Amino acid sequence: MLYDRPYMQSDQNHRMRNMVLGVIVFNVVMYAIQLVAGDGYFRTFALTTAEYGGPRIWSFFTYSFLHSPQGIWHIVGNMIGIFFLGRALMPDLGEKRFLQLYFSSVVVGGFLWFIVSFASGSLAVVGASGAVFGLITCFGLMYAEQDIYLMMVLRIKAKILMYVSLGIAAFGLLFIEILNTSNGSPAAHSAHLGGMLGGYLFYKFVYLRNPKGGRNDTFKIPNWFKQKPDKPSSKSYPYKVNIAPPKDTKKEVDRILDKINSKGFGSLTAEEKKILDEAGDLLKKR
Repeated sequence: MLYDRPYMQSDQNHRMRNMVLGVIVFNVVMYAIQLVAGDGYFRTFALTTAEYGGPRIWSFFTYSFLHSPQGIWHIVGNMIGIFFLGRALMPDLGEKRFLQLYFSSVVVGGFLWFIVSFASGSLAVVGASGAVFGLITCFGLMYAEQDIYLMMVLRIKAKILMYVSLGIAAFGLLFIEILNTSNGSPAAHSAHLGGMLGGYLFYKFVYLRNPKGGRNDTFKIPNWFKQKPDKPSSKSYPYKVNIAPPKDTKKEVDRILDKINSKGFGSLTAEEKKILDEAGDLLKKR
């Protein structure tokens, strides 16, 4: 899938593209761990029904980072979709709202699949397809008349891709998952449809409220995750040090000043000059 939108070459857009690549890399790493970690890892992070040990609260997020172990094309197709759609959406959404869209689609897709699983009999779901369908929905709503190249061959408008995706997801949910008219399908159409619902909810309740507000948003590490700066080594005490000159010294200084007024500075003795110097040093420290 390609698009015709121009992009500004800037450090900000470069950083945003790196965010998309970061999501892809994280998916690939989680998939690689899945291939070597075995069934326990799958049951822990996949979204499963009670018959398969779930669901766990974190599974509504983490299932999207696992993919079918039977073939590599599941993850390859999803990562291609995230790459192109993410690059197209990121400049207008910003990093923070892109992640909000991504995970909204993932969570809503997971919840709809779990509800439908009581009728379909499915035991587990994995994959980022819900997120991809959410990105398709948001892209189709934001750039309805934008021309895109599907599979680098077929040129269609973004809204047509959205409607076709919606039709496929709805048909699969009804006739394949609920009515079980086929011998079984590896595609979780309910998660796809839920992802589209998540994308629509994000568009309506987040994006439309401030369409241009997220362009400069960047993802920031939470404060609790940052290393706390070292505290200064100096200690505070519940008392203060009085460095004011003693009363006797003050009287002596007044006497010396009176002597200067009457007889001049040259009349002072070495001891009197020393007292004035010490009194001046004390006053500077106050």
